[in-house]
Amino acid sequence: MLANIKKYALEITVFFLGALRLLVSAWLPLLDKTEARYAEIARIMYDTGNWVTPQIDYGVPFWAKPPMSTWISAFSYQIFGVNEFAARLPSFLLQVFLIVFVAKALDFTKKQTYWFALVLFTIPEYYIHCGVVSTDSSLLVGITLIMVGFWNSLKENYNQRAWKFVTWVGVAIGMLAKGPIVLVLTVPPIFVWSCLYKGQLVAFFKKAFWLPGMMIAFVISFTWYYWAEVRTPGFIDYFFVGEHYKRFFESGWKGDKYGFAKQQPMGMIWVFLLLFSLPWIQFVIAKGIKKKNELIKDKWGTYLWFWMLWTPLFFTISKSLIHTYTLPSMIPLGLLVMHYFENYQKQKAWFIGAMVVPVLVFIGFIGMNTFYTDTNWQNTDKHLLKEMTHKEVTDCYAWEFKSYSSQFYTSGKIKVIDTAEELGDLMKQEDPFYILSRNSHYKNMPDVFKEQLTLVGTNKKSQLFIYNP
Repeated sequence: MLANIKKYALEITVFFLGALRLLVSAWLPLLDKTEARYAEIARIMYDTGNWVTPQIDYGVPFWAKPPMSTWISAFSYQIFGVNEFAARLPSFLLQVFLIVFVAKALDFTKKQTYWFALVLFTIPEYYIHCGVVSTDSSLLVGITLIMVGFWNSLKENYNQRAWKFVTWVGVAIGMLAKGPIVLVLTVPPIFVWSCLYKGQLVAFFKKAFWLPGMMIAFVISFTWYYWAEVRTPGFIDYFFVGEHYKRFFESGWKGDKYGFAKQQPMGMIWVFLLLFSLPWIQFVIAKGIKKKNELIKDKWGTYLWFWMLWTPLFFTISKSLIHTYTLPSMIPLGLLVMHYFENYQKQKAWFIGAMVVPVLVFIGFIGMNTFYTDTNWQNTDKHLLKEMTHKEVTDCYAWEFKSYSSQFYTSGKIKVIDTAEELGDLMKQEDPFYILSRNSHYKNMPDVFKEQLTLVGTNKKSQLFIYNP
């Protein structure tokens, strides 16, 4: 038995890491703000049946992102019900799909496929996105189809027309996932790489399947943009001008409808890349330096370097970003690791180091479930809302502000009370209700109303009260 375990240690490790990520996805509540927001948008789509316009609240369109990630989460709700696991499962499936797709496209052996999976599962940024609700996983699918499709379309012994088709399907998926940023993150590295090699630039312009490809992208994605503008006029201007120009190039942009952009020091994207791709980024940098004199002769290696480095280079001058913006670099990083491996068995030290993050996740998961039951560290209102144990009290309100997790875990029933007058009128009806308040907003509530409320529970950001006259 021990011999079999040793023989299949690689496969067992990969499946263990996948199962662990699914367990954490099912156990961890949806966290504010980003993840709970996208899960709630998908829940509203599932609840209303409006598959054209994503909504951030009932009747309030969400213009910041196209609907690809919302569609797949809403579809998952239809199969598995509305819960955290169903919201996150599509991201896991997309990441697994990418592993299989890339391995098949590049003719990996079965063993190489498992090594590739292990490398990606031990890249923190990639592993994180195997279990979060976000638009980035869908975008990564589009980017990967474009980059791998274009590379294979240049090979003489491949079905070039089919791979050109794959490339343009990637464009369509990317447009539906996050918009034209998919072209910004793929066309420049392809073009610059093509300029380096004789004949490749001609192939870029003459063999890119331009007219049929654009028709494919139009049929798949641009029709949605048309209907989105018809349903909610103003979407096109906000999405293309606001979200894709002003957000990144106007510091302190005030037009954001859905929260303040994350302000970071210029160049922070490189710090994110180094931190969230440990230790494999060090491995490929070391190998790249060692083989620098051979790099220009290595078309595939050069292609991967351009692919990996272009995203952080593009976002270098942007101050409005988060660590998830480095995700497009993770597939080429994994492929560079595979490219530079001379012998997998001799890289045990790197794999042992790479297993640190998954092992810590496993230890944390066991520890949190066994010895540490305090949930106040979690940025969610789920546990607080569980304190609403009076079955006869069905109404729930939020004072001045409602979190996305409170919307999700009350199935959208929580309502905001903006003014003291509204709260006073509600109390005059003498019907019991729960009211949730952020600690930062509670000070704005008049003392005369505070005296009539009974504290039910607290977490690190909020308090739950009951009014029971």
